[in-house]
Amino acid sequence: MIKLSVSQAARILGISRFDIQNQINNGKLQTHEGYVTTDSLRLAYPNLCCDSEQDERLAKMQQIKNNAMFKDYSKGAVRNENEKVLLGIISSLKTGLSQEKIKNQHYEMVFAELGERLDEMERCCHSQDKKPLKKLQSWVNQQTH
Repeated sequence: MIKLSVSQAARILGISRFDIQNQINNGKLQTHEGYVTTDSLRLAYPNLCCDSEQDERLAKMQQIKNNAMFKDYSKGAVRNENEKVLLGIISSLKTGLSQEKIKNQHYEMVFAELGERLDEMERCCHSQDKKPLKKLQSWVNQQTH
């Protein structure tokens, strides 16, 4: 079944769109999903209808159109599947990033607390222990900045 728009059908038959639209409105010309078929055109316009050579060209045109629509549908299906996979990967990466941020905040808290405890130890320790403790504090500060 070859489907044509009203404009295409009018052009092929050499009549106006208005004439075809009147046939549709009067129920003499059937439409299918907004298109007229070559079969319904033959019934409504037996004297004007297409020759077999033109039918072959129309059939070939319709086949090309159907193939293109199938390819477009196939690409769309693949695209949708790829989008689902990518969204899953993105979600997983977001979760991992969030977990790493929490770990990082924890480590920052640990180092801040360590620095405070080392300061307290320096105030309370013997003078001979102050130099190694100062070195340790300096190293901790370098690692965190």
